[in-house]
Amino acid sequence: MTLKYELLKRIVKAANIKKRWAGMSTEELLENRRRENAKNRIPELKDEAFVISRIEVMGCPVLKLIHKEKTDRANLFLIGGGMISAPRPGSVKKALRFARETGLDLFVPYYPLCTDYPLTRAYEMIHETYRVMLRDYAAEHISVLGTSSGGNLALGMVPYIHDGHGDTPMPAYIMTISPGTCVDTEEEWQRMLELEEKDVAIPAAYMKTAVEIMRHGDDSVPDYMLWLQRGDFTHCPKVSFIYGSDETLYACAPSFEAAMKKYGVDYEMIVGEGMFHCYPVFPLCKEAKEGWALMIRKMKENTK
Repeated sequence: MTLKYELLKRIVKAANIKKRWAGMSTEELLENRRRENAKNRIPELKDEAFVISRIEVMGCPVLKLIHKEKTDRANLFLIGGGMISAPRPGSVKKALRFARETGLDLFVPYYPLCTDYPLTRAYEMIHETYRVMLRDYAAEHISVLGTSSGGNLALGMVPYIHDGHGDTPMPAYIMTISPGTCVDTEEEWQRMLELEEKDVAIPAAYMKTAVEIMRHGDDSVPDYMLWLQRGDFTHCPKVSFIYGSDETLYACAPSFEAAMKKYGVDYEMIVGEGMFHCYPVFPLCKEAKEGWALMIRKMKENTK
């Protein structure tokens, strides 16, 4: 590992980011995020190569980053935040960079959060955004990328389609980076506790608290939305998983692999050795920059 990477890890650890997720009661955490989200703003993006606009889906904003040089391929870009934090301006600016480097048109939804709604609302809005995309792009030309909890929503589109939305065609390709899912077994929990010693960002405890948060008082939230590894992945398109080996969520990778094998899914499991949560989208050091380049290359290879 480079010195810059080791320094970055020390800075993140010193900032005690984990405390933001596990140092408060559930209600304190939600209220804290509501205050932060209220201050968050959608950035004004500018790029001469794009027509950038905003639409609404179910009352929620969706940014459209459309190349002036016409393409018939698009990506649904789902930014994570533990289902309780809105996309930050820096993440949205990276989405524009992603669109520029992949050549894909991008749709970036600000989906409903579990600070105020059960997780079903986010899934519904993501599905409706995808259906909006289908008006202008063929399903075989639409890919989906999600980071962290956005990775849950990206891969979760498949069981959601099976759950009463069979008239919706599957997207062509899914990339899920450090997908956030809750702990389903004691084996996963023990792996997560071991990984927590290395993780500088996500505490294991949050992945149990998240069950209550994502239900938001609604016990009818389907199991697969909380424990995505239980989902029905019949007819799932190719999936690329990307994890850092030093993150708590990597504990669930074996369960996802088992699910992919069960349903005969074409998948690949990419693991950045010694890397942190969602490392490709934080290209601040050599190792993470290599992760970003890998992410771009894989997306281009699978969206030709």
